[in-house]
Order: sequence, then C-alpha cells, then structure tokens
Amino acid sequence: MSFPTTDISTTIGVGRYRIDPVRRVWLEEYLGKIGLDEMKSMVATVSDDPAWSPEFSGLVDFSQAELSLSSNDVLRLALMMRQEEHRSRGWLAFVVRDSAAYGVVRMLGYWSRSADRVKIFQNREEAEYWLEQRAERPPIRFDEAQVVSREPSLLKVS
Repeated sequence: MSFPTTDISTTIGVGRYRIDPVRRVWLEEYLGKIGLDEMKSMVATVSDDPAWSPEFSGLVDFSQAELSLSSNDVLRLALMMRQEEHRSRGWLAFVVRDSAAYGVVRMLGYWSRSADRVKIFQNREEAEYWLEQRAERPPIRFDEAQVVSREPSLLKVS
C-alpha cells in the first residue's frame, strides 16, 4: 500500500504517521521502545489531524517496535481510544513481531471495544491486503445493525 501523502513527524520521535484521504486509511509506524506516553501522544496527534476521519481504517505497524506497556497502561490507552474524539470506526490492522506484542494488541482491541474490527498480522503485506479487501465494506456499527422489534402483544402473559 503506497501513500501519496508526505510523512508528518510527531514530537515523540519514535513513531510517524501518514494519512491517505483518497483510500480512507491512516498508517502508524513505530520504531524502538514504545511506552504509554508515546502511544497516547500518537493517538492524540493522529485524531487531531484535519485529514483524519473516524471512518478511516488504520494500519498500525509495531514490527520494528518493542512494546513496553503494562496491562494497566493498555487499559488506560484503550479508554482514551474509546473517547469519541479519538474513536475510529473503521477496520484496524496491526502488525506485530512477537507473541508479547500480539497479547498487548489483543487486550487493546478488547478493552477499546473494537475487537470485532481488529486483525493482527505478522507481516505488513498481509495486513495491507486485508485492509484493501475491506476498503469498500466498512464495519457494521452497532447503532446501524438491524434490531428485531418486539411486539408488545407478544410480551403479555395471559
């Protein structure tokens, strides 16, 4: 997946992101040791970018990163990601290099209430392919899902 947009550096120095509004995708790449402060800074920076939309899908590449997050850190990050101004409603693909990072991303997906839209990969090409296959099919949001209405007469006990 090539991005025609230019890299935008953040102040954290260990991560960078790009947004492609045409493809409706953003990409985050991390290098080196990553902790809670770096992750929170990136989430805030990306979601504050005027080119970003919560409807976009995301690819988060941790393949060159060492995640240094406790379970409490993951929960705090997930709570931040659930806030409306930071919440993505698109597909989320994560690339990890080891089982520890896989576990962190699974916790993050669960606690941020996005597990149904998250897939974890060991290489970037598979993650990009998965996102490309879903480009025209955004995830169904709960508020858009059809809910079966109940007839009041059926609920009465005679």
